[in-house]
Amino acid sequence: MTSLTLTCIGRQQNTHDVVSWQLAPLSGSLPPVLAGQCITLHTEIDGQPECRAYTLSSSPQDTCWQVTIKDVGRVSRHLHQTLQVGDKIRADGPFGDFNMTNLPCQRPLLLSAGSGITPMWAMLRDELAKRPDADIRFIHSARSPEDVIFADDLAALAEAHIGLRHAFVLEQAPADHPWVGRLTPAMLAELAPNLHERHIYLCGPTPYMAAVSSMLAELGLPPEQLHQESFGLPPVEPAATASDHFWLTLKKSGKKVKILPGQTLLAALEMAGETMMAACRAGVCGSCRCTTTGDIERQSVMTLSAQDLESGVALACSCTAKGDISLDY
Repeated sequence: MTSLTLTCIGRQQNTHDVVSWQLAPLSGSLPPVLAGQCITLHTEIDGQPECRAYTLSSSPQDTCWQVTIKDVGRVSRHLHQTLQVGDKIRADGPFGDFNMTNLPCQRPLLLSAGSGITPMWAMLRDELAKRPDADIRFIHSARSPEDVIFADDLAALAEAHIGLRHAFVLEQAPADHPWVGRLTPAMLAELAPNLHERHIYLCGPTPYMAAVSSMLAELGLPPEQLHQESFGLPPVEPAATASDHFWLTLKKSGKKVKILPGQTLLAALEMAGETMMAACRAGVCGSCRCTTTGDIERQSVMTLSAQDLESGVALACSCTAKGDISLDY
């Protein structure tokens, strides 16, 4: 994974709480990227290093990278308040397996909600650059018209490409808006009547993704035709009582930390006051790599090689203990 310093060359207010930044390398060119991939941005808050993974909303054809970020969360809020044109910021990446290059199809249906539109916007533009007449359906869910990111740009793209059809499903909408509420089978039947002939790419908040995945399964969509953004891991409930625990020993200091069954290594470390780099917290970016000894269970092995697995390397944000373990990072 590449690490590089970028300069902010543009800042655009997309909605009342969403901003896009355009980022360019100090010199040379950007590393190759696939539409839908992510980068990790590094910053400093109150003198402490912080990082967060964000999906690129730019396409591989763009000469700069673009991140589109909602003002939610510590790092995102800090970027909203501080990152201006001319500033420099360190980035790692790109990474991620959610893209249409490795998961191609002729007739995609892109379903998104909220900030989940960012990889879809990148994938849509990349696909139309490669296949200008492609048959693509794009359905985005949002709270209101004011919350739709890239609304005007998407309308202009649909005007220029005859095969693109798009719709916004809004919880709060004007009286004449046709798609009000939340996405339903009836809406899908009208907006994408040939659903079973398409591959679906899905990204958004966890409840939205869970609801849409269940809906598609009930409609009989073959599982292999559904591709989902990798962020978000299956929820794991820790043990109800603190008396049921294992010991996590930090190799460098010898410090012992309690870890509950089902609790991630990262969560146990942070509860004990330890600081560890963790950008995506979803087993995708690899920033929380650590080496373990003992019995563990990995929920994600993304970015890890077979040799890493043999050596006990794990991603702390998506790994739980099955007994006493030791850890180095």
